[in-house]
Parts: sequence; structure tokens; C-alpha cells
Amino acid sequence: MRTERLIDVLAADDTAPRPIGPRLMMQAGPALIAAAVLALSILGIRSDLGAALANPTTLMKWLLPLAVAIPALYAALRLTRPQIRHTPAQFIPALIGVLALVWLALAAASTAPDLLWPQVRGRTALICLISVTFIGLAPLLVGLRILREGACVSPTVSGAMLGLASGGLAAAFYALHCNQDAPLFFLTWYGLGILGLTAGGALLGRHFLRW
Repeated sequence: MRTERLIDVLAADDTAPRPIGPRLMMQAGPALIAAAVLALSILGIRSDLGAALANPTTLMKWLLPLAVAIPALYAALRLTRPQIRHTPAQFIPALIGVLALVWLALAAASTAPDLLWPQVRGRTALICLISVTFIGLAPLLVGLRILREGACVSPTVSGAMLGLASGGLAAAFYALHCNQDAPLFFLTWYGLGILGLTAGGALLGRHFLRW
């Protein structure tokens, strides 16, 4: 087919592209919930969940992950459009991450040296990392498959945003089980779990979202 003819055919094609957002919610959402239900059925939900939600410090175990997940998910969807290389939403999680690091530094500075590592380590650090990664991996992989149908010109960033969203939502689900409420613990291990999925999303996105 001649180039001019191809251009005419493409110009005449007025078929609206299928929206990615609803399909992402309908497919990656159930994958996230299924992984979370499986993990929580094994680990259980903390018995004092109501009291935990009433404690402002402990409540941050849900608010911080959700605060990075929501704008990151929005950014990942926006970046599937070929005319968009950057979106303000992608910088919101970075700002929240800086604030979390400041809180972590202040918590460390106010803790006695002999108690610092025990509070950071807690009793379930490994379980935390494994659980957040497990819960977030399924929606990340499903989401990457759906985002491939877009036309992303920043595949690494888009993949990272999807990984960040998956990690944040996974951490919020895991917090339903976790009874380690010291900021030094959950800022460290939730943060590492989320960052791991973000890095994985960036690496996979760079390969699978490129076009």
C-alpha cells in the first residue's frame, strides 16, 4: 500500500479507541482483591482494627500508601496518551515520599540508640515485605498488559507509576493485618515494599510498554 493511501485510510478511521481506565479497574482491580483476600486469609485481620483506625499515627499506615497510590494510578493512565510525556500527578507521590522520609528521620532521632534497630526491625519485617510484594504483583502484571494497548511515550515512568500504585494499594491491604504500629517499622518496610514494586514496574514498563 502506498504511503498516501495508508494515510487516507488512517484518517478515515473514526473508530473510537477503547478506554483503558475502565478495563484497568475491571481486570487489575479483581487481581488486587484476589491477592489481598488470599494473603489475609492466611495472615488474618488484626483483632483491634477499629482502635487502630482511631489512632492518628496508626491511621497513617493506610493514608500514606493510598496517598501515593491514587495519583500514581492517575499518572499511569494519563501517560498512555502519546501527547503526554509528563503529568503533575506523577510528582505528588515523590512529595509524599519526601515527607515520609522526614517523618522517618524525626522518629529515628527521637528514639534511644539501643531501641532504634528493634523498632525498625519489629517482629514481622520479612512477612511485611513478602506480603506487600505478593499482593501488588498481580495487579502490576495485569495492569501492564492493559497499558500496552495505549501509546505511552514514557514507558519507564508509566510502568513505575503503575508499580507505585500497585505497591501503595497492596500496603494498604496488608495494613489490615499488620499490628506493628511503630512509624520506624511501617515507614521502613512498607516503603521498601512499595519501592520494590515501583522499580519492578519501571523495568517491566521500559520493555513491555515501549512502542
